[in-house]
Amino acid sequence: MRAKITKRVVDAALIETGRLYVYDIEIKGFGLLVTPSGHKSYFVEYRPKGRGRNAPKRRYTIGTHGSPWTPEMARKDALRVLEDVSHDKDPAAGRALAKQVPWTTFKDVTLEYVEKYAKPKQKSWRETERVFKRDILPKWGNKRLEDITRSDVVALMDGISSRAPIMANRVLAYLKKFFNWCCERGYIGTSPCFGLKPPGREHSRDRVLNDDELASVWKASDTVGWPWGPLVKLLILTAQRRNEVAGMRWDELDLEKKTWSLPQGRAKNKNAHVIPLVQTAIDILKEFPPTGEFVFTTTGRTPVSGFSKAKKVLNETIKAALYGVTDDAPINSTDHEKNEMSGWTFHDLRRTATTGLARLGVAPHIADAILNHKSGTISGVAAVYNRHSYIDERRDGLARWERHILDVVSEQK
Repeated sequence: MRAKITKRVVDAALIETGRLYVYDIEIKGFGLLVTPSGHKSYFVEYRPKGRGRNAPKRRYTIGTHGSPWTPEMARKDALRVLEDVSHDKDPAAGRALAKQVPWTTFKDVTLEYVEKYAKPKQKSWRETERVFKRDILPKWGNKRLEDITRSDVVALMDGISSRAPIMANRVLAYLKKFFNWCCERGYIGTSPCFGLKPPGREHSRDRVLNDDELASVWKASDTVGWPWGPLVKLLILTAQRRNEVAGMRWDELDLEKKTWSLPQGRAKNKNAHVIPLVQTAIDILKEFPPTGEFVFTTTGRTPVSGFSKAKKVLNETIKAALYGVTDDAPINSTDHEKNEMSGWTFHDLRRTATTGLARLGVAPHIADAILNHKSGTISGVAAVYNRHSYIDERRDGLARWERHILDVVSEQK
């Protein structure tokens, strides 16, 4: 039987005796196997490269329908297998070799996953590696990969969720990606994470610093000094993302034209972006001459890191400035409890700038252009044809924001 393999076709495919093979009409060799028991699995057939048209076909089993394989996922994997064949690789032979390994621990496969998948494809691969080492390997490191069950995953999630619900969501997301990768490589047939929902309920943050809080952060940055003080000020003045500012390079800057050109490879949404720099930002950058490739660096070779420690220093500086106290001399006044800045993050500075631009009358589509948002107020057909960069309007909007910042800083006692 031949048909385009879709969910509707898969759901309808039944057989009472024997076996039913449904071959896809678009991808040669890609098919669905249905048995009388109702079991349905995807496969792809091929002839090893260089063996000729008369060479016997080999069949590579992709996976069982619904665990986690959908027709779309199986189709993509079939294309991957055929791509490997075109490069003289034999996927079936590779899988047979993997099955000969008598003992494959979860730790062993994790190390392979980081080297072969995370490092080449994820900018944040170090975070992936850190999560596995901290939250997962202590529990499963010496277990065989194929022995890890859905119950193991649920137990792990319950343990993490009891102390950090949102972190449990992140760990589950990492595990889903890892086990899907293991399925693709044939190390396991199904993912033990299939169908599991995130255990923690997430809420989008809406923290916006008021003018007094913004002034406090700005003044604390003066006290903290290089590199965190200037970095925080540029976060406020440019409204750009934390990692984009922290990774700023000198060759991205044109101080004469007052622009910062963020390349596609460094932008989170992969959109190259030119940010107008206000005069205060220029003055900050001119204060610190280049000492290497990166603007904010302590080594001269790599951008700064350690944001949590910097945030702690800022908080302590703000507390000392506002209340005249240190950790050695805490106060218990009701005024302190009433006015103390509640938890804020570096990303809240970007949200604060966005809100401030709106308060200052900057049009929403200009604010979106400043923030380098892909899906902003201009969308659909208009977004396709509107290629205007609004550089002058963006410069004017950020200049308004700069004046507002300097005003609130000067007004705070």
